Amino acid sequence: MGMFNKKVFLSVLILISLSLSVSLAGCSSNKAKLPLPRKVFSSTTSQLCGMFLKQYPGPEAQIVYKNGRTYFFCDTVELFQWLHLKGIADRGTPLVMYVQDMTNNSWKHPEGHFVDAKKAYYVVGSKRTGCMGVTFASFLSKKAADKFITKYGGKIYKFDEITVKMIDKAANSANMKIMKMKKAKLKNLG
Repeated sequence: MGMFNKKVFLSVLILISLSLSVSLAGCSSNKAKLPLPRKVFSSTTSQLCGMFLKQYPGPEAQIVYKNGRTYFFCDTVELFQWLHLKGIADRGTPLVMYVQDMTNNSWKHPEGHFVDAKKAYYVVGSKRTGCMGVTFASFLSKKAADKFITKYGGKIYKFDEITVKMIDKAANSANMKIMKMKKAKLKNLG
């Protein structure tokens, strides 16, 4: 092989190596980039109950579907109701679900601080109430959830540990709250 052919051969070999390393670097991350949480506006309503998220206390949630559609929930309990009690087959598969990390968030008027719902820690059975009454307080870290428990009580669960029984109990509390509100409204009208 002549000197020119060796230089061409080495140049081609280097280019192929660089191309392969760039291609493999792109393949090494098999996780697609997930969409960021959507902003909650004063006009944002809950998919399940139709209430305005900004008007109520406690952690909120949202689901982003593969088709780009986002559903918002005024409470973490509603997120679990949507997934477990309503079924998801007719809505497609969620791409990502977010809940608010309440560690440094205002309980009365939570803003942002959305984290992956499957990575969050949930405090069930605390004294704090959310939009519909009983809520599952959400936190990014177990340490923050533990700190919350020392003040408000409850028990920590991960996403996959939340049961339909827990959801039913919280939802029944919400239904009782709605009934009381309706009775009070009727009493005021009459």
